[in-house]
Amino acid sequence: MGMERYEKPVVLDNEELAEGVYASSGVSSDSGTVKCESVYMNWVWQAATYDWSNGTPGYKYNYGCLGCRAYRSNGCGLLTDYVESGYASSYESDIGYYQPTWERKGYGPDDPVTDFDCG
Repeated sequence: MGMERYEKPVVLDNEELAEGVYASSGVSSDSGTVKCESVYMNWVWQAATYDWSNGTPGYKYNYGCLGCRAYRSNGCGLLTDYVESGYASSYESDIGYYQPTWERKGYGPDDPVTDFDCG
């Protein structure tokens, strides 16, 4: 049975209650301390291509998100594993590593690839 009518959720403030409600929808760059730390990838997962046929068109093109601690072969682990874990605090130990290796090393997305150890 589908939803027949959408009802917008309402949050009420009651000073007499000791409990609180946290309302959220999905994961965003503002959710908690564990987040995509890349200013270039910005929550958009990209696989490594290793396509050197066009010279060295840049780190983002060739390496994508490779080297990020949340890198999975089929997507961003922050959007899958981290969510499925119930936002486990164990992910906090990798803060500072939720960006591609090339970005942590200080390279820009379009810089010509000279460092081939970014995986």
